[in-house]
Amino acid sequence: MLVLSALHDVLTQVLSLPELHTAVLLTPSGQLISYASDPSSAKDHVRVVVGLSGEVWQETQGVSMVDTEVGRILVMPVEKTSEATPQPRTDSEAPEPLMLIALNAVSSVDWQDLQDTGRELANHLAGPINKYRSRLLASAVSPTASQQPRR
Repeated sequence: MLVLSALHDVLTQVLSLPELHTAVLLTPSGQLISYASDPSSAKDHVRVVVGLSGEVWQETQGVSMVDTEVGRILVMPVEKTSEATPQPRTDSEAPEPLMLIALNAVSSVDWQDLQDTGRELANHLAGPINKYRSRLLASAVSPTASQQPRR
């Protein structure tokens, strides 16, 4: 079972304040699962990061990096990755990831450093999250046959 407090602890360990100030775990549809951020930042900031990250993921379906008004945002799937930068995937290559991570840093942070941190975090979370892939996907499926209303 995934424990939200443990996820929060892992995300907190990634932070390098004040440069890398927000780490988010979200679904590909943009639902917030867990986050860690600078204690002085507002939760609205996290919501903006989640919204931008979800939108960027929907457009690219791969590792993405964007410069925004809230700083640099890296979005990547939670899956085992190699050292090479993953390319955007096609529909036939792999199933959609269960979760995404988004890292938000100030504009002075090097993209490669941000990507390295993201890759390390994704690799760390991939095993525990993918253990539950079949169970999570089964719960997302709608009921089998539609039931007839009782009269």
